[in-house]
Amino acid sequence: MATVEPGYGAYLKGPARYVTTNIAGASDRWGDRALTTTVMSPLVAKADAQAMATYQAQFMAGPLARDTILVAGLLANLVGSVVRVFGDRLGYENGADVFVLGVREADKGGTSTLTVLKRL
Repeated sequence: MATVEPGYGAYLKGPARYVTTNIAGASDRWGDRALTTTVMSPLVAKADAQAMATYQAQFMAGPLARDTILVAGLLANLVGSVVRVFGDRLGYENGADVFVLGVREADKGGTSTLTVLKRL
């Protein structure tokens, strides 16, 4: 059986840390359709977590489109994160930040199909 260093085990069992952020004008723009979201991350430093929360809130504040992207690698760990994708498809040539909604890994071939939200 694998063992875990006691300090790391205590960290994993500890309470989650939450930070909040607001994007100016988002409530005015979306009205009663505005959303409040919560994302947990492994970021330990509060400043890092605050920076990620702000980044994700700004990403989600604008109009978004759903897309699917075939990529190399088994990438189920990307669900719930924002990643930059490059490709030869329209809108990805210079890289585009996308929010990963889901991942379907191929049984063979080492590829994943990402379902993402992309800013318009």
